[in-house]
Amino acid sequence: MMHEPQKRPERTLSIFGVGPFFVVLSLAYTAIGIGARLYWPETLTMTLLPFSWQVGIGGVLILIGLPFFIAALRILNKGFPQGELFTKGPYAACRHPVYGAWVVFLAPGLGLLMHSWPILGVVAAMYVTLIVLVRKEEAELLRLFGDEYREYRRTTPAVFPLLHRMWK
Repeated sequence: MMHEPQKRPERTLSIFGVGPFFVVLSLAYTAIGIGARLYWPETLTMTLLPFSWQVGIGGVLILIGLPFFIAALRILNKGFPQGELFTKGPYAACRHPVYGAWVVFLAPGLGLLMHSWPILGVVAAMYVTLIVLVRKEEAELLRLFGDEYREYRRTTPAVFPLLHRMWK
């Protein structure tokens, strides 16, 4: 007797997930941060670290974050149509590497390069927004992948990547 392969439930989220909401809210926070920085430049210009350190650290964050972001997008674009659960590469480092790249590397890197306290403050707002919004994606992934996703969630951080896990 032949058994048919078990069919996964239909997806309710697109490939973009909660990304459009995250982007719109993050851009709004960023616009407010840039506006505040322009209005109060003396007060909100970052002077805690020497200029060269800010540029160096910001540059390193961008150099790490951009390839991490691009690699996550490539895996997402390739695997999403097949209905796969991604657990390799950037997805081994964290469950939401597209968002994590922005919150952990790119936005802080830009804040440092711009010498702007408000842009670094945007990172906190982005993180809180992400934690709230990503619950919808997590619920979808649990519904689609069940115990496989539960185990992945148990062993893999949501946003802050463990970069060493990418090459396992």
